[in-house]
Order: sequence, then C-alpha cells, then structure tokens
Amino acid sequence: MKRMIASVCVAGSLLIAPIQSFAGVNTGGNQQIIVKDGWVFEQNNWYYYVNNVPASGWKKIQGTWYYFESNGVMKTDWYFDGTNWFYMNSNGGMETGWKKVQGTWYYFESNGVMKTDWYFDGMNWFYMNSNGGMEIGWNKIGGAWYYFENSGVWVASNDADYLYTIGENQQLILVTANDYGTSKAEIQTFEKRNNKWYPVYAAMQGYIGRNGFAYTMAEGGKSSPRGKYTIGTAFGRYGNPGTKLPYRQITSNDVWVDDSNSSLYNTWQQKPANGRWSSAENMNIPQYDYGFVINYNTERIAGAGSAIFFHISDMYTYGCTATSRENVLSVLRWLNPAKSPVIVQTPESELKYY
Repeated sequence: MKRMIASVCVAGSLLIAPIQSFAGVNTGGNQQIIVKDGWVFEQNNWYYYVNNVPASGWKKIQGTWYYFESNGVMKTDWYFDGTNWFYMNSNGGMETGWKKVQGTWYYFESNGVMKTDWYFDGMNWFYMNSNGGMEIGWNKIGGAWYYFENSGVWVASNDADYLYTIGENQQLILVTANDYGTSKAEIQTFEKRNNKWYPVYAAMQGYIGRNGFAYTMAEGGKSSPRGKYTIGTAFGRYGNPGTKLPYRQITSNDVWVDDSNSSLYNTWQQKPANGRWSSAENMNIPQYDYGFVINYNTERIAGAGSAIFFHISDMYTYGCTATSRENVLSVLRWLNPAKSPVIVQTPESELKYY
C-alpha cells in the first residue's frame, strides 16, 4: 500500500521505524533545511507531505484513497463527510465492497460510500439497514416482512409461490399444521405484488381445533376445516380497530346459531331466540374482542359445522383459528377486501392440493 517502515538491525535487535521522506537542502553553511515529502510518522500519527506541506482531505496515493483531517492526520475507522459514511481501515485505506466491522457486515460502493437500503450483487438481493448493517432473519421493510439467510441473501421463494388456486387473490393467510391431530399451527401472511408473493409479517404461532384439522367436519367435533375460504365480516367487542373489512361491533345480545335444525343455522343473530333456535354460541366473550368470520359452510349444510372464526386465543379452539391479540389486530389492519383476501388451512403434507 505505502512504504511506511524500514527495518534496521542494531546490536542484534530488530527496530521498526517509519521511513521519513526528507530531502536535505544545503544553504552554504552548516545549517540544513529538512523538507518532508511522502509518508511521515510523527506524534503517533501518520501524515502525508507534499513538498513539506501535509495533505488534508481526500488524497489518492498509489491507487488507494486516504482521508486526512484538517491537521493532516491520516484518518482510520469511520468517517462521515456530512452526507455519507466511509470506512478507512487500520492502514488508512478507504474500503470498498464487503467489509465486516465489529461483527457486522457492511457494503461500500466503488466510491467508498456505505450502502443502505436494498443491494443487488448481480445474483442475490441484500438489505442494508439505516445504519448500513446487513440484515439477517425476519425484517420488516416498508410495511412488509422479508426473510434473509445468515449470509444476508433474501429468500425470495415461499410457500405461497407453490400454490396454484390463488391466482386471482392478492392477499393470503396460510394456516398450516405438521399433520392431522395437532392443535398447534403456523400462520403466515402474504401479499402479491407484480405477480410475486411476498411475506407480510413474520410467521405467527397459532392454534386450531382441539382435535386438529378434520377429514370431515361435523358440528361439535372440535376440529378445524381444511380448505380455501374467503374472508367475511370483521368483528369485535370494541370499535373498529382500523380494518378495511366490513366491521360489526358485538353486543351483549349477539349469538351465532349452532342449532343444526334451525333455519338460521350458522348465522349471526341476536337474542332472544323466541323459538328460532335451541342452541347458539355467545359472541360477547374476550376471545372475540377482535376477529373475523372465516366463510366456511356458507351453504349452511346442517351439521357440517358452524361459527368458524379467526380470533384471539393462546390455546386450542373448538374449530376456529386463533393467535395472539397483537397478531389478530395486525392481520385485521392489513386485510383489504379490494385485494380479494383468502385463508388457506391445511396440513403441510396437503399444500400441493392448493
């Protein structure tokens, strides 16, 4: 990079000293004027002199850029010019390309400027946060969630990319379980942009029916339906939390009819029953602080199951899909009926059918 040191052997010891580029000028007497030129190490700092004048600001020396402060001291470590960040290595050279600094990867453009935002290296996409650090894992960018491998590479493909029944939809909630017979589920959210599906939120821990997904649904079976369903009315015991879905606030008289013999089976009604049904689910409960209707059994086939919702819970349900309050609110605020949202529920082994 630069000729900074010379080795001098004295009495068997190796002494390391910087090369001082001095030029002596004879004035005709015994006095000699020392002219500094090139690299000079003094007062524990490196300087670069040109005809006895220390360089300041940017200077390219033997193909490498350096930055010198106003007092001539060679800069190392981070440097901010008022607009952009640069990194000068321990030898003072300006870094370009990838550089790991104190455990974090950064990318510096060919002019040395630290990269922020998206970066494409010709093969893969990376994301450098506002501090320049390369992101890994799940990260929320511009309102959407993206996943990056430990190498920083954005994982562009996801489960939604392989589904063939959602071509007309722009929003997808995907609920999967490892197999039948488990009440634990993973909830993923995706949105389509430019014919490509992108994750919206990090995968959520969720729950389905106590008996898992059902081969065949039956009223009272404590299982959740498999299939692809549209999104119905949003609801809650409080005011609209900011969803674009049609919203209905629950009152103390609201029920969902689960009497298979009633003409109002699988519909939202209000008490009193007055003989119209013999059984109905109370809607005014904490689990329904917020949620939405999954449009299952809209034909209202008697005994095929009723009151299938997406709602709040931290444990198994009796047929609904549930997750935390925070997650439910996030999903509600994201869903947009103009984007034809759907929910697909299935064991992972049967994703190929959707």
